[in-house]
Amino acid sequence: MADAPDSQDALASFMSITGADSGSALQFLELTNWKLAEAVNLFMESGGQSASSAFAPHAGGSSSSASFSPPPAAPRTDMDEATAAAIAAAYGDDDNAVRAPDPSKRQRLVGSEMDMLRPMRHLRDQNRDFAAESIAAMTAASLSTAFGGPVAVAFGEASSDSNGDSNNERTRDLSTLFQPPTPIMFQGTYADARTHAKNEGKWLLVNIQDEIVFTSHMLNRDTWSDDVVQNLVASGFVFWQNYWASEHGKKFCSLYQIDRDSLPVVLIIDPRTGEIRQRWTGFHEPQDMTEKLSDFCCMHTLDEPSTEQKKEAEPNIMDASEDDQLAAAIAASMQGNNGESDDDESKQADDEMEQEEKHEEAQDPVVALTPEPDAGAPDVTRVQIRVPDGSRLTRRFLKTDPLAMVWAFVKDQVPEARGRAFELRTAFPPSAVAYNETLSIEEGKLENASLMVKWL
Repeated sequence: MADAPDSQDALASFMSITGADSGSALQFLELTNWKLAEAVNLFMESGGQSASSAFAPHAGGSSSSASFSPPPAAPRTDMDEATAAAIAAAYGDDDNAVRAPDPSKRQRLVGSEMDMLRPMRHLRDQNRDFAAESIAAMTAASLSTAFGGPVAVAFGEASSDSNGDSNNERTRDLSTLFQPPTPIMFQGTYADARTHAKNEGKWLLVNIQDEIVFTSHMLNRDTWSDDVVQNLVASGFVFWQNYWASEHGKKFCSLYQIDRDSLPVVLIIDPRTGEIRQRWTGFHEPQDMTEKLSDFCCMHTLDEPSTEQKKEAEPNIMDASEDDQLAAAIAASMQGNNGESDDDESKQADDEMEQEEKHEEAQDPVVALTPEPDAGAPDVTRVQIRVPDGSRLTRRFLKTDPLAMVWAFVKDQVPEARGRAFELRTAFPPSAVAYNETLSIEEGKLENASLMVKWL
C-alpha cells in the first residue's frame, strides 16, 4: 500500500474524476497498486459500474465502506477527513491488518472464433509455395541492398513499413518495376515447355536467373519488359524463365551443366533434341537482344534438320559392307576415267545460264533512292538490315515509300549487291520479302522491321 498522504490524494482524485463512492474508489486503486491513471482506466473499461457489481466483494469491512458517499462540493479538509475515515473503515485501526485475498478468476485468452480459423489457416499453408517465398525474401534482400530500403518482389507480398504509406507506395512501385514478364512466360516445367515448343514449331527460349544477382532483375526491368522484345519472343519462341534457387532451376542447371557464376543466362534450345543452339550470359539491352534473336531466326529455322538428324542422315563409308565399299570404289574409278558425262555438261550449262539471268536481274534499275527523312517528320519508320558480312544498316523511310526503296538502299550501301542477286528476309515470320515497286512499306508491314540480306 502507498503512503498515507499519497493514498489520500489518489483516493480523492479518483473520486473527483470518476464520481465513484469511496469504497469503489478504494478497491479500484488497490487493484492497480494505487496507480491513479490505471485505476481510472480500469473503472472506465468496466463501464462505470460500482465496485460491488464489477468485482467480487471483499470480506470484512467491505460492507461498511459502502456507507460512504462523496460530498459533491465539500471543502478540501472535509474530503481529507472522508478519505481517512474510508481507509480506517476498510482496514480498521490495526496497521498490521491483512486484506482478504481477491477471488480467483478464469478467463479465455483466445475466443472460439479464432479456433474456427485454424483449419482455414492449415489449408492455406498447404497451398503455399515456401520455395518461392524464400526466393522472394532473398530477392527482396538483394534489391534492398541496391535501393537502400525494403523492397517487395512480384511473387511476394509488399512488406509492412513502419515509415508510413509513402514507403509502402515506393515498395509497390519497385515490385511492379522488377516483376517477371508473366505475359510471355510459359507456366510449367521445362519438359512441358519443350513439348509445347515442339508442338508449336517454335524455338525454346530459356532464361535462368539468380535472385541475388542484380543483373537478373535488370533483365526483367529493361529487356523482357520491352514491347519489341516481347512481340519478338511471343511470335517466334516459347519462353521459360526460372530461378537457380528453385527446384526446376537447379534441375535444369544440373542437366546442362550451368555454373551459378555464369548467371543470368539466356539459351535458345532446339525443342526436338534439347540441343543448345545459342547461349548468352549477363545483361543485354533491349536493342541488343532484339538483334540477337532476329539474327538467329533469320539464319535458322525449325524446318531444317537438326544437328543430330544431319549426323544420322550422312552415310559413313566405313560403316558399309565390303561389297558396298568395293562397288563405290569401282563407280568412282569409272567416273574418273570417262570424264564428265553429257548430263553433267548439260547441268553445268544450265547453271551458267541461271547465273547470267540472276546477274542481269540484279542489274535491273530499281526505284530511285530519295533523301532520308528527318527523325521528327510525320509517318516516319525505321528499318534495320543485316548484311552477310555481319554489319548492320539502319535508315529512316516514309511509310508511304515503296518497298523497292529498301532494295535501292541496300544497293547504294553494299557494292556487291549491285552486281549480285539477293533477297531480303524477315525474322518473324522467317520468310522472303517480295520485291514490289507499288506496294508501300506500311502496306508491306515492314514498319520498324529487322531484315537480313541473303545472297541467291
